[in-house]
Amino acid sequence: MKIDILKVPLGRQSATPGQPGVITARPAGETKPIGPVPSNPASPASSVRPTVSREERRRTQRVLLRVRASIHVALKGSATTFDVFTLNVNPGGALILMNQSLPPETRLVLEHGSTHERVACKVVRQPREMPEGFHVPLEFDSPAPDFWKIDFPPTDWRPEEF
Repeated sequence: MKIDILKVPLGRQSATPGQPGVITARPAGETKPIGPVPSNPASPASSVRPTVSREERRRTQRVLLRVRASIHVALKGSATTFDVFTLNVNPGGALILMNQSLPPETRLVLEHGSTHERVACKVVRQPREMPEGFHVPLEFDSPAPDFWKIDFPPTDWRPEEF
């Protein structure tokens, strides 16, 4: 699937050098790709990169996939099983949706709902409480790209930048 660059009418910059651009109307039909308006017309807009926090950087590509699964965990000394769903998956883990939180570093076993394969994993950081439940990030003890039974994008794949 190819996504074309969205083009919208964009006004001209103010004539004051060194000032951020002030958008004014352009003649109908005149378009430019959406992007930041450089404060210095001599500097290319492509050199402007948004800062990405460490948590937002990913080692592998996430795939939105809803899979029924079970979590087997020892809580307060007794074995407990939770029925969960994945929100997204990757070769090294998943983000799951469950009705209660688990503390970071909790060791557990994730069981695929269709294949009944099991993989050891842990909660990697504090789950986020959302209206539908807790988003719990899991990391496998070792990468298991075949666990989800899907083909993941190549490791060098990146969305086209515009």
